[in-house]
Amino acid sequence: MQNAASATVSAMVTQLGCRPRDIKAVIGPAIGPCCYEVGAEVIDAATHAFTDSASLFVRRKGQADQAHFNMWEANRRQLAAAGVEQIIQSNLCTACQTDQFFSHRAERGRTGRFGVIIGLRGTPA
Repeated sequence: MQNAASATVSAMVTQLGCRPRDIKAVIGPAIGPCCYEVGAEVIDAATHAFTDSASLFVRRKGQADQAHFNMWEANRRQLAAAGVEQIIQSNLCTACQTDQFFSHRAERGRTGRFGVIIGLRGTPA
C-alpha cells in the first residue's frame, strides 16, 4: 500500500505548516467493499501495511486467495494514523452507481475523471 493519504498530510504539514488536527479530509466516491474483489497481491500488501488487516477484508468460504477489500476504511485508517481527526466518508460505491460515477472495474475499462478539491484557509487574525 502506498499510503498516499499519509504522504499528503505530511506534505501539508512540512510544506504548508498545517496541523493534522486542523485538516478536514473527505473520502469521496470510490469502489466499495461490496464490489472491490482483490487477489493475493493486495491481501499480502495490506497485511504488511495495516495492523488488524483482516478487518479490512470480507472473505468467502473456499476462496482463501480472494477477498473484498474495504479501501474506504483503509484510507480512513491512514488519515487517522497521520493525525487527521476530521474525516468524512461518502460511502458511495462507484461500481454500484455507474449511472452517476465512472468505474473502471464495473464498466470493463471505460474511464473518466474525478475532480479533487484541496483548499487552504489562513488562520484568523
